[in-house]
Amino acid sequence: MSTVLHQLARDGDISWLSYYFAEFISSHDGSEIDELTGLSAALVSEANLAGDVCVELDRFAGRPLFQCSRGIGVTTPIGTRPDEWRNALLTSTCVGTGGDPNPLIIDGSRLYLNRYWFYENFVSEKILSLLQRKTKTDTVSIKATAEALFAQQADIDQDQMAAIIAAAGKTFSVISGGPGSGKTSTVIRILAVLVAQNPSYRISLAAPTGKAAARMMDSIRQRIDQLDIAANIKMAIPVEARTIHRLLGYRHQGFSYHQQHRLPVDCVVIDEASMIDLKLMYQLLAALPDTAQLILLGDRDQLASVAAGNVLGDITGQGHRLDTVDGGIASATSLLRSNYRFGRDSTIGELAALVRSGDTSRAIELLATNESGLRWFNETAEDIHEDALHWAYDAYQPIFDSDSPAEALDVYDKTRLLCATNRGPFGVEALNSRISVALQARNHLAELPLFAGLPIMITRNFRELGLFNGDTGILWLFDGELRACFRGGDGSIRDLSINRLPEYKPAWASTVHKSQGSEFDSVLLVLPADVQSGTLSRELVYTGVTRARHQFLLHASESVLSQALAHLTRRHSGLAAKLGWPDNSLSTT
Repeated sequence: MSTVLHQLARDGDISWLSYYFAEFISSHDGSEIDELTGLSAALVSEANLAGDVCVELDRFAGRPLFQCSRGIGVTTPIGTRPDEWRNALLTSTCVGTGGDPNPLIIDGSRLYLNRYWFYENFVSEKILSLLQRKTKTDTVSIKATAEALFAQQADIDQDQMAAIIAAAGKTFSVISGGPGSGKTSTVIRILAVLVAQNPSYRISLAAPTGKAAARMMDSIRQRIDQLDIAANIKMAIPVEARTIHRLLGYRHQGFSYHQQHRLPVDCVVIDEASMIDLKLMYQLLAALPDTAQLILLGDRDQLASVAAGNVLGDITGQGHRLDTVDGGIASATSLLRSNYRFGRDSTIGELAALVRSGDTSRAIELLATNESGLRWFNETAEDIHEDALHWAYDAYQPIFDSDSPAEALDVYDKTRLLCATNRGPFGVEALNSRISVALQARNHLAELPLFAGLPIMITRNFRELGLFNGDTGILWLFDGELRACFRGGDGSIRDLSINRLPEYKPAWASTVHKSQGSEFDSVLLVLPADVQSGTLSRELVYTGVTRARHQFLLHASESVLSQALAHLTRRHSGLAAKLGWPDNSLSTT
């Protein structure tokens, strides 16, 4: 086993982390099945690195455990039945069941690293506990307040009103909807109902990233004046949002708020919840007071978090219809199905709906029209099409014609080139380099790594400067000094010495993951040429499409697009089942 895993690690088929973890487990196994335990340890470690919370044994029993570049078929050295595998593992001193201190945990037919089992179990128990607790205000009173507050407003659809009443009246609720479905308008009205019921209610707003938190603030501030409600209620509605890490008081040594020191809040509202991984959800729920409400907003069809888990997807049933579960978690989930960003004739809205449903043939037919805001570079070459590059050059050129950093940021924020990967000819790094070189030549600038007009993205949180991973800015020249300019939450521009910045990188192009929580007038989505690329998924294409307001361009071959739309990602965990959703079968809403 050691030789096989070592070869897999050398070939890059598994990580060295997984190899050394398997070696550690095998050396401490204390049973006659150290080979099986070691292979299982490597498998669950690889699963976590890939975003899965656990390994479902019935998926692998009797089948290859790893994708091997040399064609080595590594299977378990025991039977083809998952119960045989499970029972054999339970004889190991390194394997226990839920609540045991062993490094590996078996729960039913699922195998976990201990800490991930703990996170998942805590999250499920906390959510179920919240669902069982009653709020101090009854539903009748909340409904009457909502109807009275918004009696003069004709733009509240029934989905929104149902979501307002459900969220304001429950200790735990989820509102899921695509871009333009009215999530911000809905949450403002929820906040209005809550403060109307209790003006001293302590409400905190947060999001997983600094960019998402800033956008949450901007959206609420822009829409709050549109509410036809009493001035005192408007004034009481919170508008400040923070990252979840800031909400929990993140320090290098950990969080200030945790299970022994709870948040001083009555309600927490989280936007862009699809970006929350399992560990962060555990940390949030651990710090939430037992008497507080939690409201999650997001789009369950978007990409899941970068780290392990798909918490929003699990909570909302991994695609199950809400009517498959009576009460409980399903009754706490509201879906917003209208779309106010894309009109009825919007081809981008139509394409997003086709991608979400996996209707590949109709999506391809629509893209092939190259009309009404759509353009498709249906390319099979191993390099990006020159026309796509020139589109990017032309879109970004006005940055260099701008008279101020504010004007340059306005230009930059209208357009984005999104990639599925960081590396390779279709990745972020290569495209950032090519665009920089081309625009420097076009504007007669010296070919230097840093120059005025270069957009940058922060890649590490730096709380002291108020900069967070994913924040974007632009370099600008002030009296001969190159400085970094960022837009504040109030729209003002602040400039900082580039020597004070945390880690950053050029940002003509960024990954689709980094774009979550953002919208642009025009988006060019570039997919890799390899149909076997592990990054391709329906969620990735859907997220890319829904970043665009008016123009969407796609650079991908038909075979790559078809492969992506056929791949509906399911991250493996036991959270959905523990919350009461039917196990191991998917359907659509």
